[in-house]
Amino acid sequence: MAQFGGMELTNAGRNILAKALLGKTLRFTRAWAGDGYLPEDVDVREMTQIVKPHREMEIAEMSIPPHIGTAKITVILTNKELTTGFFFREIGLFAEDPDTGEEFLYGYCNSGNTADYMPGQDGPDAVYYRFDLTVIVDQAKNVTAIFSDNPLAVTHTQLNARTDEILKHCREREDFLQKQIDDLAHASIMNSLDHAGQKHWQG
Repeated sequence: MAQFGGMELTNAGRNILAKALLGKTLRFTRAWAGDGYLPEDVDVREMTQIVKPHREMEIAEMSIPPHIGTAKITVILTNKELTTGFFFREIGLFAEDPDTGEEFLYGYCNSGNTADYMPGQDGPDAVYYRFDLTVIVDQAKNVTAIFSDNPLAVTHTQLNARTDEILKHCREREDFLQKQIDDLAHASIMNSLDHAGQKHWQG
């Protein structure tokens, strides 16, 4: 299993975070998977792109635990329509500069020799990785992301929330229909009593 360790912020990421700490929006845009080794003479803080990008990953969910200063970002990596396999060795998380709207590499991590192999889709295996990235957001108040609209990226939390919403709607609809039935039954009974009373009076 790949061992990525902590995600280190780039200088661009630190600049975006500094703006977010002043009240601007920190918006994560996407993540990329690659198979490049990090050269010994490269400082992660100076990076603007991952070493050897191979596959974009969808952002499925994000949560920010209180008082910790980090965000947990759930990303999805699949081999759908992937023609050539690669070693899943590096991850880059990108964010938007709130002033310019430009996208920059926010954080980076590399698993080195512990990389996992992601096969191409032409093989017998359909592969679907779902994992969490932990990244520093400090005390930024406005943190968001561009989330995937892929149904496969729906999380258990989102699925449970949607199920609860549907069940609530069904219960409300059931209550409404039951009230209509009760009202009709009551009206029918009252109408029958009125007719019975009229016949008794006429008799």
